[in-house]
Amino acid sequence: MYSNEVMKGIRSALNKEASAATDSYIASLTKVEAMDLYLQDYGEKISPSEIRRLILDIFRINLEGISGLERSRISLYSKGQWMTQQPTDLFVVSTGPDDIDVKIYPGEYFVEKTGLTAIPYELAKKLKSLGYREDQNQEGALYYCNPAYTAVANSFKKQTMGAIAETVQKHYQEL
Repeated sequence: MYSNEVMKGIRSALNKEASAATDSYIASLTKVEAMDLYLQDYGEKISPSEIRRLILDIFRINLEGISGLERSRISLYSKGQWMTQQPTDLFVVSTGPDDIDVKIYPGEYFVEKTGLTAIPYELAKKLKSLGYREDQNQEGALYYCNPAYTAVANSFKKQTMGAIAETVQKHYQEL
């Protein structure tokens, strides 16, 4: 479901009170329909930051986070598509469809330039401290699956990306 604020806005657009039936109906809507209803209730003026927050809340796409990856040399594959990818990216972060699991592995450029086919020791150590483990399906990759089987928290995503970005800046920026 959506945040309390978004649910309140959708209910208001529908002229419905909070109830199990109303929430069930809202859950049956497509995300685009939910966003349209929220915006209908919001009114004519909505700030860019509010639109980004709404996209994060409804579609679970963090546009500010994706924008922050520019020039980080990290490719991101999420929601079944490349969110950001450059030929000289060093590492790939690939999330499952509901952001429940994450796989990290060296990019082709990293392998070509360093000869390493696995996550470097220092980065692997940082990621393992966050709960990542060796991926059983891909040699050289690390994998994390949220034990609660819900989307990983944004704070976890920030820690993961921060560890990778720090390693790139500290050891591999010159590649």
